[in-house]
Amino acid sequence: MRIAWMFTLLACIGWAQGALQNSEVIYMAGGASSSASIIPGTSAMISGTVGFATQIGYGYQLKSTRAGNLWLELPMTFTFQGTANISGPIIATIDRNTWFFTPGVRLKSPTYGRCSFYGSLGGGWGALSKRDSIMNFPNGTVIENYVMDIRPVFDFAGGIDLRLSRLLSLRAEGRDYVSGADLGGVSGRNHPVFLGGLVFHF
Repeated sequence: MRIAWMFTLLACIGWAQGALQNSEVIYMAGGASSSASIIPGTSAMISGTVGFATQIGYGYQLKSTRAGNLWLELPMTFTFQGTANISGPIIATIDRNTWFFTPGVRLKSPTYGRCSFYGSLGGGWGALSKRDSIMNFPNGTVIENYVMDIRPVFDFAGGIDLRLSRLLSLRAEGRDYVSGADLGGVSGRNHPVFLGGLVFHF
């Protein structure tokens, strides 16, 4: 009997949350780009690359007004990039994997029909693991290098949300993670990603 009451209580809580709809779970995927880098100990320059990015996140509505809605967001973004650069007698390869966790706030416009716009700002940490190698054909030398670099970062984003139903919407956004220079040997400070995917509301 107690178990039945417990499940009844949980169902009521779930229904209440569904009615209020002040929480969301996000899954998006897309592309990421990065600037050039130099393989340590060599003069080999790896040009900027484009790779795959995926993001999972949670959002909670803090306040709702006629001017817009203020949300707390907890996005975690992963990017995967690799490239090869052939320059004369040298072959260089590189693999970059990054992870960003940047809690922040999102200001969402009132919904126009089914469509709304938002901007967000956050800060946290970024971790970049980079494995590269270089082969010099004249003497057959192979140099390998592995770097794991963790730095504070902040991010800003803008996007659009298209509501499909009470529980589901489509979302597309552009987000730029800004770090100190030379995160994992990457020369630039910007790490942009462009994402699209689904948002589940409850």
